[in-house]
Amino acid sequence: MVTKKMLEKKEVICQIIDNGEDAVELLSKENNFDLVLMDVHLPGINGTIATQKIREFDIKKPIIALTAISLNENREMLLSFGMTDVITKTFEPENFYRIIALNLS
Repeated sequence: MVTKKMLEKKEVICQIIDNGEDAVELLSKENNFDLVLMDVHLPGINGTIATQKIREFDIKKPIIALTAISLNENREMLLSFGMTDVITKTFEPENFYRIIALNLS
């Protein structure tokens, strides 16, 4: 919810999906999303597996991992699943907005 409020503050329209299976299903049917913020620790299939499944039908859409995992140890591992970038929690608003903007351009 904090992330959603941060995005809405910048007038970004967003939708929250509660689990990995629903994220894959929605993105396989609708291609009107500009970017995906993927929580790594989703219920059901986790964010890394969901990203791999999304990459089977969409290789271009930016998918940014949101994680509390240490960035130094796991960035390359997360990118290897098909994620475009990584934002670690708790994130600084300026860095959060910068990474979102970079991936939308």
